This record gives sequence, C-alpha cells and structure tokens, in this order.
Amino acid sequence: PSTGSASIHIDTTPEQAYDFVTDLAKLPTLSPENQRCEFLEGATEIAEGTIFRGYNKRRDYEWSADCRVTTADRGDTFSFVVPPAWEYATTWMYRFESADGGGTIVTESFDAPMLSDPELYPGQIEGRRDELQAALETTLAHLKSALET
Repeated sequence: PSTGSASIHIDTTPEQAYDFVTDLAKLPTLSPENQRCEFLEGATEIAEGTIFRGYNKRRDYEWSADCRVTTADRGDTFSFVVPPAWEYATTWMYRFESADGGGTIVTESFDAPMLSDPELYPGQIEGRRDELQAALETTLAHLKSALET
C-alpha cells in the first residue's frame, strides 16, 4: 500500500488547528522527521501555490525537499505535494472537521505512489509505509498536546 491516514479529536476549533499546522515555524515541532521549514520564492504565508522547503531527518539520513501547497482552505483543508512536478510526488493532507459535541477531528493522510515502485529506491522503501503511518500518529498526538495545554 502507498497510502495512510490517522485521525484525532482535539479540544480546539478547526481554525486554530489549521493555523498551527500551517505555521512553518511550528510544523516541525509536530513531526518526528521534519526538522525545519522555510518559505521559498518570496512567499511569506501559506496559500495555494506557495512553495516551501522542508528539511528532514530519519535516523542518520538527512534530506530537504521542496513542497507546493495544493489546498489552503483555513479551517477545512491543507495539502501539499512533495516534490512538486514529479510523477511519484507524495501528497500530504490535513482535514479539520467540527466534532459533534465540540472540538475538532483532525485527519492527516498521505498518498505516496513511490511506495508502490520498489525499483525507485531499492532497499529504502521496505517498511517505509509503516514508518509514515507511525509518523502520522505521532504528529497528531503532538498537535493535540500543543493545542490542549
């Protein structure tokens, strides 16, 4: 499989959750792999078409990748593709939904077509889908902690 998703209930509004996730200074505090992010091409805020670079680390391997925002609908959806314009680009998406009884259900998902082609990165893809799934759950737990404390 090349997809995954996880959801969590957070005692906050969809707008507050969206604002936290789309703050490039805060986003790395959530992820187990992302170390920092920076805007590119003169951008200063998240909007559809914004390009930013993420700097990541997994065990001893470090890399950076450019990302293009594909959806920036405050309080509803934030998504981006990485790297842009590659046929195997991974799409990351966050959905923010008001929960019955209050709070917000935040769902993070990924669609990583490269995981279905082990010839792309021999020896690197095996187990990667499960690592990404675990990273989703960690990211959402960190988001809940940050917004509820």
